[in-house]
Amino acid sequence: MIANLNLNLYKIKMFFLVSAFVISGGGLAIVNFSNTSAAVKNQATVNNWWPTDNAIITGTQPFQAVIDGWGIDKYDMFWSVDGGAPQAMVNSYLGYPHKRADVNVTPWNWQTSNIYRVTYTAKSRSGAEIAAKSFNITIPHETAAVIPALSTGTSTPVVSESLAAPSATTSTVATMPATTSSSSVNLFVDPNSQAKQAANSLRASRPADAALIDKIANSPTAKWFGGWNGNMQTDVNAYVTAAQGATPVLVAYNIPQRDCGSYSAGGANSGDDYLAWIRGMAAGIGSRNAWVILEPDAIPGMDCLTTTDQATRLALLSQAVSILSQSNSTRIYIDAGNPGWHPAGVIADRLKAANIAAADGFSLNVSNFIATADNVTFGQTLSAALSGKPFVVDTSRNGLGAAPANAWCNPDGRALGNQPTSDTGNKLVDAFLWIKTPGESDGACNGGPSAGTWWTEYALGLVRRTQF
Repeated sequence: MIANLNLNLYKIKMFFLVSAFVISGGGLAIVNFSNTSAAVKNQATVNNWWPTDNAIITGTQPFQAVIDGWGIDKYDMFWSVDGGAPQAMVNSYLGYPHKRADVNVTPWNWQTSNIYRVTYTAKSRSGAEIAAKSFNITIPHETAAVIPALSTGTSTPVVSESLAAPSATTSTVATMPATTSSSSVNLFVDPNSQAKQAANSLRASRPADAALIDKIANSPTAKWFGGWNGNMQTDVNAYVTAAQGATPVLVAYNIPQRDCGSYSAGGANSGDDYLAWIRGMAAGIGSRNAWVILEPDAIPGMDCLTTTDQATRLALLSQAVSILSQSNSTRIYIDAGNPGWHPAGVIADRLKAANIAAADGFSLNVSNFIATADNVTFGQTLSAALSGKPFVVDTSRNGLGAAPANAWCNPDGRALGNQPTSDTGNKLVDAFLWIKTPGESDGACNGGPSAGTWWTEYALGLVRRTQF
């Protein structure tokens, strides 16, 4: 997103002489739109975060969009359906600042094809059109109204409406309720996390910084387990017990030849050792509720292995799924990488070989920075190749999207993303999770400590670039 921002800003400054400046350190372009011209209009791009092209949606959905590189206070945004009257969207600061309207699509029943044409239109403060984007969505009538409304977690006003037909012309502004679904998952917040320990250590000497770190420490994050655990069953049991009725998210990260010798190298010494380790995790969880993210990068990152070792890895993952799925209370998500790694077809074939049929779904964007909307689009494509399997998205550090050149190892200028929740507004997305703990290093790169080590200054940067 930052790369697109800089490119758009360069074009505007060099070719169209529109005044602009960049806020120091934040990377946010603020452009003077008082004299919007056709030239500037041609350079603006509406980025529809949600719904994405050809999305299948039901119930109340968060219509979300931005103009890449433009401050959201400098333009207005409207949505319309099938050429109907435009409806206003409002500013939202949940994650990265954007325009939003929460729309109930249940009454949309005038298209026998179930396909509707939505248009996002951005206008300058003077009313001149800046940019527009149209895309198709599908609303299956037989399953409408099964998705609950999103909870914003703030008191930010959002647009709520009931459309009887595309000619509707009115909308009302309301505050979203604090809770939206009795089936929401109560995700576990670890009171002994590295983030909480860091915040406590700063509380006396740097109270303002401690309060910022608290935004991470007081959010549900996953707990990673690997070869560093002395007794797997004991350690997992202690963590799940500490959850006391909440649902903990555990990351299994001990596959042999892990990370192919890179920053997170390691893993079990043999296949037998690995399966014994997985049995320890399963025994530690027992019959209690838990979610397991199975082996980040193991499937998308296995190209470094020989053909024989690739087959062995897939077989180990398949057996791990079988072991963990013996408890009906354990949900298993096999990691599938991110949208920028492999085509969906390649990952789908590998997931099938890894026993995705017996798992609950797959995970995306673990420890990466790619925007949530891009992950949802990729996930829907991947799901379609896997008989509709749902997925979770790691939103821990993707609030500003991917870093320039898709840098992934402690890149500068990033921000926290969507807060962890199971209320995603999309029936295929089981949750937005913070799988990678914000503030823990990716490895000894870009000035960072070893992988998994807490890095206070990086954590502070993530929080300071985030508005919630």
